Amino acid sequence: METLKSLVFVGTEGIYHDHEGNGQFLTAMLNRSDSIEANFSRDYDVLADGLEAYNTVLFYTDVGELTAAQEAGLLNYIQSGGGFFGLHTAAASFRESEGYHDMLNGFFDGHSPYMDFTVNVSNTEHPICTGLTDFKVTDELYYLKHNPDSSQHLMHAYDHTKDETHVMAFHHKYGEGKVFYFALGHDMAVLEHPSFQEVISRGVLWVGNRL
Repeated sequence: METLKSLVFVGTEGIYHDHEGNGQFLTAMLNRSDSIEANFSRDYDVLADGLEAYNTVLFYTDVGELTAAQEAGLLNYIQSGGGFFGLHTAAASFRESEGYHDMLNGFFDGHSPYMDFTVNVSNTEHPICTGLTDFKVTDELYYLKHNPDSSQHLMHAYDHTKDETHVMAFHHKYGEGKVFYFALGHDMAVLEHPSFQEVISRGVLWVGNRL
């Protein structure tokens, strides 16, 4: 099968994460796979006119603004069959872009303290989760404004600080394209976790119709 071409997009104005360094790490990690060719970018213009070169785009972004042309380019790309993978602060990005958040079905609504917690696999039969078992991480446990009826949940986690359970990974269709969101990704403590890396690779392949 033809190599999947993926863009790791890290346009960001955030200050609480090393998005550029972490994004470069994720790009290098994906490129270790014989099935994936990943490129790194912080160039917003690629969203308006350039995504057609890729099968998938992974957003590891924070805050920022999208122009009308950039948002339209991204949404048209996904609706036409391009794969979208939103990671961690992708849910906290482009807060004035209603179309973007409608596509993602997730809007950042706070997080737990940076702490240890367990990610539970909700759907062991989905290709992203096949053979994956519950795993412990050190990260921020994200809270989202999210419509659970519009997506299929793959993972969840219990927050002992609030006695609440929150979705950690979900997917849905947007037009002809697949959308996958994964809430982990604060820093290298989780980026180096083998289960996290497995989900990243599988998520990119799945939204790109290779898994």
